Amino acid sequence: MREGARFTLPHLEAYRIAMPRIAAWLEEPLPVPGGAAPQPPAPGSDAAGASPSAPSGREPHAAPQAGAPQKLPPRVRRGAAQAAAPRGAAVSAEPQGAAEPSRACRVCGKRLWHRRTKCLRCSNKYLMVRRILAYAQPHRRLMIASGVLLLFSIAFELIPTYLMKLLIDNFTEGGSRSALLWLIVAMAAVHLIGTGVSMARSFIGLRFGGRLMGDIRKHAFDAILKLSMSYFDRRQVSQFISRVQNDTEELKQFLTEGFIQFLSQVLLAVGVLGLLFYLNAPLTWMILIPVPFLALGFLWIWPRIRILWYSQWMSVMNVNNVIGESLQGIRVIKAFAQERREKQRFAQANDTLVKRMISMGNLWMSVSPLFSLVIAAFGLLVWYAGGKSVLGGGMTLGSLTAYASYLVMFFGPLQAFGASLNMINRVMGSAERIFELMDAKSDTPDRPDAVQLESAQGEIRFEGVRYGYDKSRAVLKDLNLTIRPGEMIGLVGPSGAGKSTLINLVCRFYDPDAGSIRLDGIDLRDIAQESLRARIGVVLQETFLFDGTIAQNIAYGRKDASPESIIEAARTAGAHGFICGLPEGYETQVGERGHRLSGGEKQRIAIARAVLLDPEILILDEATASVDTETERAIQEALARLVKGRTTIAIAHRLSTLRGADRLIVLEQGRIAETGTHDELYRSKGTYWRLVESQKQMTESEVG
Repeated sequence: MREGARFTLPHLEAYRIAMPRIAAWLEEPLPVPGGAAPQPPAPGSDAAGASPSAPSGREPHAAPQAGAPQKLPPRVRRGAAQAAAPRGAAVSAEPQGAAEPSRACRVCGKRLWHRRTKCLRCSNKYLMVRRILAYAQPHRRLMIASGVLLLFSIAFELIPTYLMKLLIDNFTEGGSRSALLWLIVAMAAVHLIGTGVSMARSFIGLRFGGRLMGDIRKHAFDAILKLSMSYFDRRQVSQFISRVQNDTEELKQFLTEGFIQFLSQVLLAVGVLGLLFYLNAPLTWMILIPVPFLALGFLWIWPRIRILWYSQWMSVMNVNNVIGESLQGIRVIKAFAQERREKQRFAQANDTLVKRMISMGNLWMSVSPLFSLVIAAFGLLVWYAGGKSVLGGGMTLGSLTAYASYLVMFFGPLQAFGASLNMINRVMGSAERIFELMDAKSDTPDRPDAVQLESAQGEIRFEGVRYGYDKSRAVLKDLNLTIRPGEMIGLVGPSGAGKSTLINLVCRFYDPDAGSIRLDGIDLRDIAQESLRARIGVVLQETFLFDGTIAQNIAYGRKDASPESIIEAARTAGAHGFICGLPEGYETQVGERGHRLSGGEKQRIAIARAVLLDPEILILDEATASVDTETERAIQEALARLVKGRTTIAIAHRLSTLRGADRLIVLEQGRIAETGTHDELYRSKGTYWRLVESQKQMTESEVG
């Protein structure tokens, strides 16, 4: 039997065939409000496929070609192509970079984050349910307590109606005053105990939910930290935030409230049905006639709700991406006076979201009134048939009143069952996105027998290394290079030559496509990444500081750092002076991304952070790019002392800062073009000489 057609019911087969077409139709973008023409991509945008989260300094590379598996319906392939279109061309339902557009579930057409051929839900629905419930296993005592209280809650919900029957019969059939008093006391006791049970279940639910949400978020965040850099290059930050925050909250709500509510509806319906048969079996058989039709209606609406909900979630993600990107790039937007353009881009995304929300509401509102109409019709039928039975002596008035009340309680859960299906659909989508994240595999995993480095001599050897961010275009080509222990080399070359790529490979942010990189004779892929990076101090071109104090940021790589060692590292980096000039000194809060400090101050703190780590290998990627000439001179003097005895790889925009390097490596088009000291390369009048002369001319023109 074909995969994806395991169920042979006609409506499920029709759903399987129609779903990709409906999904593709939902992904068609809306026209720009006001008939405005699409705008070209903004400067520096990722319209070519590069993610804004890609490592700074990385050489640009071509985006993957949009497409879809040939077996997918044409409209799904077209929807995938729309998602890969430049930003100005159309706003797709799926945020750019969310997944390679060529990967889509071959059953439902949903884009995938992983390398499977089917999404998790289409692969094995029951396995995903088991994974969801597995999170509740460590808290099974709370679950059992909640389940027991649930049974009591249902019992106390059913008892008052039956007591009401006895009360009415007591009035109409000449009952005693003492019986009336006992019935009133019993009803009061039932309500009082039921309220206590409900409160206890709420308290247990809050405790259970808090622990559960903490576990899920911790696992999701742990999974993110284990992923390789290439995984982040292809996706936007808001997608990870949505999975860790929104989707885990949705899953927690289901396990703590939604699942209990769904279970209580089922148990309540079963209990009420038993009482209905007890009160009047023939009448009960009659009211069960519409139930199969209502069930078929739910089966019909379920796949459509799933499609609409998924498309609505994608639209929400797209709106969040536009907002986040606009806020992060607000300086560029204002500098280029592109506010109107960003408003238009947001309007496109927002209108698409509104369209999806309206479609979802229209579908639900077109079904819900019909459901209520059916219930009302059969309620009138019950009163008519039951009234005749009362007049004929077949039922008491109390029994008819109780029967009518139980009937409302029976159809109530059935009507709420639709909302439960909607909630379950949302939860399954959230769980799928969380598990996709947890199941994602790192491109640079640690091997089971990985070596733990306690120390390193610092010899780095590249042997036939080839690497490209886009596998069809290599950035480094057949690179062979040996860096001796304690040697300082400077990487020189035009933009895109592969300088930053080389240091990314040394840090093992990526693994080479061919060849190997060895540290002290050991392949980097055989070394545990944590121990490898503990031996490497890095100062990147774009400085990132965490929201905290200056001291906390300097000591980020060493939790056990003493205040004295932090101050000494700051002195070495030339940061102690300006830190002491701040009102709170080393306890000054730097703000998010260090926005309370200048670029030069942030750079010096980043250098101090690397100094404190005391690594055997030091990597400086434009380490003095954000400081003035005077500060740069002080930092260069400090670095000259720091690099002694350490293997150092330095990249600098100003070539004059690399004159003290033991050796310069000139890269051109991914290959080593020249190697030697500054004087040797300058005398040879090759690529390095042209770069130096070009910088001299630029400096002279600026001075002039």
